[in-house]
Parts: sequence; structure tokens; C-alpha cells
Amino acid sequence: MIKKIAGIFFYVTIPLGVFLLLGFAVESNRDIPCRSFTVNVRGDSYFLDSSHVINAVYSKFGQLEGKKIREISLSSIEDMVSNLYFVEKSQVYRTIDGDIVVNVNQRNPVARVINAHNESFYIDTRGRLMKTSDRYTARVVIVTGHIAARYSSNIDLFADKDTEEITPSSKVLMELNELVHYIKNNPFWDAWIDQIFVTRSGAFELMPKNGSHVIEFGRLENMDEKFEKLLLFYRNGLAHVGWSSYSRLNLKFKNQIVCSK
Repeated sequence: MIKKIAGIFFYVTIPLGVFLLLGFAVESNRDIPCRSFTVNVRGDSYFLDSSHVINAVYSKFGQLEGKKIREISLSSIEDMVSNLYFVEKSQVYRTIDGDIVVNVNQRNPVARVINAHNESFYIDTRGRLMKTSDRYTARVVIVTGHIAARYSSNIDLFADKDTEEITPSSKVLMELNELVHYIKNNPFWDAWIDQIFVTRSGAFELMPKNGSHVIEFGRLENMDEKFEKLLLFYRNGLAHVGWSSYSRLNLKFKNQIVCSK
């Protein structure tokens, strides 16, 4: 019986002691000064770099190096950095040696839109509209034509909406978002399609990078089928007769491509 009680005491007190020691070590670690502040900016775009984030943090919280860790609110820094315009999300943590590290994921655009009012903005990977930057221009698909929608930071093109709430201009933008994400997620089309033109009726025309022809894509009905038959035509048709044989390829008819010179 005594051995059993001693065994229970051992298995309870040892983990508790370790837990208390770790807690003491963590608490003591909060009294050390911040040794360094590092920002790692991730993403395929270059709308901001580490110096922009560091300067923004210093302007609000002051220089962090030398301050005691307990005087620095990591959650406040993370909230502030996450709210910077070109930031998608951020993560802030500290090391046991007193280093504070910020990992930043940038917003990444998939298309640049120039609307009917000659305003320019991006659509990003989350389906949100995004301002352009004087510092960096992303190399993405350019969209022009009859686009009445204007920039707004509140637009979420992936959000579910009632049919009654969708205006004609919003519908064009939502379909455009679906199309550019389809292109972006396919390595071949992402490398091949350079521009998109929106017609007055809301249909789409695609222009390849070599500029040899215009692809009359139409609306998004049967989108997979249209891209599949276009790829087959490229492999079995244009690859043999020449890329400049036709000026327009019409995909709007089922099971066929109508070509014109």
C-alpha cells in the first residue's frame, strides 16, 4: 500500500515540479531585454519590404531593442502589422534569447483591372480589390474593357450573395474573378494568357502573350470545356498550321472552334 502511494506521489509531484520550473523560467525570461527585432516578408510580390514594416512598428511602439520583453505586447504588434495595407497576415513571436521575429505574408494579386473610368486596381488571391502601388507593379494578367465597377476595399468577390443583390457591374467583376483565378491556378494558361478584354455584353476575350490571335471566350458557361477544347486545338491544329494562321478563335459554340482570318 505504501509503495502504491509512493508511486502515485512520484508520478504526480515530478510533472508538477517540472511544470513549475518551466513556468518560473518563462517568467524570468520576460525580464531580459529585447536583443533584436527582425521582419521576414514573404510572397511573390514586392509591395513592401522589411524596412517598411520595421519603421511602421517603431513609429507606433518605439524602438524595441533594449526594452524588457514584458514591456512589449507581441499581440499588439501582430494586430498593427496585420492591418498594414499590403499585408495579408502576420505572425509575431519571441525566442528564448530575447529576439522578436515578425513573419509577414504579403497580399498577392492575380489580375490588374483598368476599368471604364480609367481607374486601376488589382484583384488579389482572396478575391478582394487592392490598390496599385507606386513602388511596385505586379506582372499579372491585364484586364480592360467595359468594366463599370469601381474600386472599393469592402468588395469580397468570393462572398456568397443573394441574386437580387448582384448588380450587372458586380456580376461582371465576380465572373472576372472566377476566370482569372482559373487561369492563375493552371500553369499553362497562367504562362500563356496575357490580357483579358470585357465586351459591352459582359463576355470575355483573351489575348495570348505572343499576340497572334484573339480568343472569343464568351461568358463562363462550360469554362472547363472551353479551355480543354482550346488546348486540344493548340496541340492538334495551330501547332501544325502556324500560330498566326487565324486572327480570332471563337469558343462560344459547343464542341467546335470557329476560326477567322
